[in-house]
Amino acid sequence: MTAKARSEQGFSKPLAIFSLSGAAIVIALFFLGGNLRRFVRESLMQSVTSSHYQILCPPGALSQDAMTEFAVQREPLFTSLDKKLRDAASNLEVRIIFDPNFPGPPASEGGQQPYSVSGTTIRTRLIGQTPQLPAAADAEALLYAAWGKPGNAQLARWTAIWLVGDWRGAEIGMAAAQVEQRLGHKKLASLLVDPGGEISSPDDQTLLGAAWVSEIAEFGGTGAVRKLYAAKMSHPNVPEVTKALGTTPLELDRKWQLWMYAYLAGMPSPPSGSGMQMNMPMAGSPAVTGDR
Repeated sequence: MTAKARSEQGFSKPLAIFSLSGAAIVIALFFLGGNLRRFVRESLMQSVTSSHYQILCPPGALSQDAMTEFAVQREPLFTSLDKKLRDAASNLEVRIIFDPNFPGPPASEGGQQPYSVSGTTIRTRLIGQTPQLPAAADAEALLYAAWGKPGNAQLARWTAIWLVGDWRGAEIGMAAAQVEQRLGHKKLASLLVDPGGEISSPDDQTLLGAAWVSEIAEFGGTGAVRKLYAAKMSHPNVPEVTKALGTTPLELDRKWQLWMYAYLAGMPSPPSGSGMQMNMPMAGSPAVTGDR
């Protein structure tokens, strides 16, 4: 091998290493660039803090007084949620980021306030000069702090609404009973599948899902809810839920029907000819109607 060939070979190695390093940097920037830009953007935001909250927004998007008022008014909600978790998150600081550029909600979600929860950080869209955020967002952050990372995002959402205890100002069980009057009773298998089947509305599915978690809590206690919250599953289904709770599909549906029927029994009868379905056949028994 000539001296020239050896020289070219020696030069090619560092060149290859440099090229690979450059490619790796380009790939990293491609995948992580969005997170890096978000980090820089959020680090430049104005902020206020309270006992358990840090509120951030782009400079000038909200006044300091509006941010402070929101943080102070949020404290009673934190205290209420933390009490239900036996003060497991009492030292937590929830980070809430209001951003006019936060992506809007899908059309299927109607006018719901969009938000995302990552650990104990909540990001939401800022609309107007009055910051708004559903209480379920805070509940998701507290659940993460108290119980760790959830095994499934959908079940985490339902659990958060259960922890809050109401659905748009109404008690969860009563709100769910109104849906049951309209749709008829849905077994757990139907409840767990994606909307579009027997339960076409994502809102109805979310409400009934939170009601079902409420039933789990009433019959099995908070410990059972925690098992469900922690169970790792790509998509909730009856076999996985049965395994997580140590029960049987028949028992799951039986308790769900019993709990739901207790609320339906206290509801006023639907108007004649309204088309509302009240049939709730219990497992292994004939249909039971609301007209008794």
